[in-house]
Amino acid sequence: MTGATVEAGPAPAEIAAPPLVGRKVGTGALWSALNAGTLRVATFVVSLVAARLIAPHDFGVFVVAVTVFNVAMSFAELGLSSAIVREHERSREIAPTIFTLSLANASVLAGLMVIFAPTLAELLGSAEATAAIRVLALFVLLAGFSAVPAALMTRDFMQRQRFIIDAAFLVSSTASMIVLVLLGHPVMGLAVSRVAGQVVTVVMITWMAPEHYWPGFHWRVAKPLLAFGLPLAASNLLMMVIANVDFAVVGHALGPRQLGYYNLAFSIAGWPVTIFSAVLISVTLPTLSRVRHSPRELTRHLAAGLSAVTALSFPVCALCSVLAGPLIDTVYGHRWYPAWAALVVLSIFGAARTVLTLFSDLTIALGLTRWLFAIQVAWLAVLVPVMVVCVQRWGITGAGVAHAAVVTLVVIPLYMIVTKRATPVRLSAVRDALLPPLGASLCAAGAAYAATLPVEAPPAKLLLGLVAGLLTYALVAGRWLLPLSRRLHDMYWRKDGERAAVHAAAETTASARPSRAAGRHAYGAASFSVEELRRRHEATLALAFADAPTQRIWLSQVDTAEFRR
Repeated sequence: MTGATVEAGPAPAEIAAPPLVGRKVGTGALWSALNAGTLRVATFVVSLVAARLIAPHDFGVFVVAVTVFNVAMSFAELGLSSAIVREHERSREIAPTIFTLSLANASVLAGLMVIFAPTLAELLGSAEATAAIRVLALFVLLAGFSAVPAALMTRDFMQRQRFIIDAAFLVSSTASMIVLVLLGHPVMGLAVSRVAGQVVTVVMITWMAPEHYWPGFHWRVAKPLLAFGLPLAASNLLMMVIANVDFAVVGHALGPRQLGYYNLAFSIAGWPVTIFSAVLISVTLPTLSRVRHSPRELTRHLAAGLSAVTALSFPVCALCSVLAGPLIDTVYGHRWYPAWAALVVLSIFGAARTVLTLFSDLTIALGLTRWLFAIQVAWLAVLVPVMVVCVQRWGITGAGVAHAAVVTLVVIPLYMIVTKRATPVRLSAVRDALLPPLGASLCAAGAAYAATLPVEAPPAKLLLGLVAGLLTYALVAGRWLLPLSRRLHDMYWRKDGERAAVHAAAETTASARPSRAAGRHAYGAASFSVEELRRRHEATLALAFADAPTQRIWLSQVDTAEFRR
């Protein structure tokens, strides 16, 4: 490091070694899985009840209101709550300012929804949705009160408490919906039920939060928070647009019947994403945030997350693709069979989305929200023309082809470039996490397809394909799955995992070979300027101090040894 200066000695304010997260992550993941599974089944049952009580026309009116509501919610807290999860050691300093900004922004958005509700409802083709939009504005306002407590619970892996809160939301919202629908107010019943559930949520989440803060404001704190949060909020909005481009193009070009087939295929392909993302979102961001100052730990936890999610999602998506026809015919009936071709390629897109969820969390954990926004802009810019051309050429199958092609040829490579250039994560670890389940899933898909050839009946094809595919996957991936399960157990569920991690950290520190900087100073605890960190491509550490490029950053001896390795 030519010309760099390293000041060795005791640090006035050390950045400690990454805190141990072990069993918190494992316990949080289990509770998240229980939440995703149990409440999703309960929500499905509630939807069946609602379908019996509410006419399709009233559902359509409510969908218009929900469209406006979803756009507002993507900006409700300006992406700032993720800063609390990411900078867990600064919660006391930044939480009051985040509370103020989130509440002020939610109030403005709610006011705009109330004022412009008639105009928005007319533009979306249903003036009847005006009252529902205004009611849902109360939900947006309440979201400003819950942003900080919710982020604090995510930060501390309090998924058990979130399960209780989400269950209370479901019960309260369902009860209020049924009462109002029976009284003859179907659309308002759907809208008021959400607000009722949110009131319960705000009260419970505030009570259960590990810390409590009042609104406050410091511009010195707000400026870097907005620099972090605004690109993230814009990315969330772009992601919502990306998720609906295909429906707009298919509906406009092919009509409602083909759109119905496509919607079914997209929903099935999204099963793995819907289930696994619900589990991942609650634990990956706080985990990666807590270890972001240690390149080795960051790589280790990212690789573990990738291995775990791809071990489950890749075979599911592969079997959904190769058994698309028998699956739709058996489960949904022969009238939905035209959706099978779209499902074949959308399953590839679904597998990629589970991976992108982790890399999105990685960029947020490292504060690279501008990079995330740039990727989303490129994604949308490429997807729109490709989607139009492919749909015109191949119908609903073309929509799946467009998604799969853009995400594999454009989006994933962009994430890899950002990961290599702006993070300390080793791409070799990413490769080692992705290739085994990918190879085994392709073998499983081949075996499943071969097993369906001798039979004609769709149920028999589905059963034989599933059995052959799962057995093949277990045989091919078995030698990789067993060590993976032991590694995940040791990292996230072993009772003495913290003690083992302490010993491992001590051994790392003891074995770190003394080094020299500029030929002069050995390093124990040391300080570096931001320019020096950037020259060494340590964007993870430099980014947090980007507003003060002359400030020297103190690292503990453990962090310094990791940094120099």
